[in-house]
Amino acid sequence: MSQELKPSPEESAALARIDAELKGAGAGAMVEAKAAALDLGDLCKKYHALRQSLEILLKFIKKIPVYGAKIAAVIEFLMGLADIACPV
Repeated sequence: MSQELKPSPEESAALARIDAELKGAGAGAMVEAKAAALDLGDLCKKYHALRQSLEILLKFIKKIPVYGAKIAAVIEFLMGLADIACPV
């Protein structure tokens, strides 16, 4: 039998922070706004606001059977690109 995978309170809070940040502008509105005028400064601010939460969730994602490690590797790669594009 498979064991149920439950996020820790810290992981749940990180997910809630990411969800709230992304829903702030509304998913559709955010995509349209970024397509119309990409502002790297705003994008970097949002990334830096979410980076710590993403790192917390990576630990949880890696626990997902079969695909978790691969999904985490893709997210880590994209975060690496964001770190280059958005230095602190």
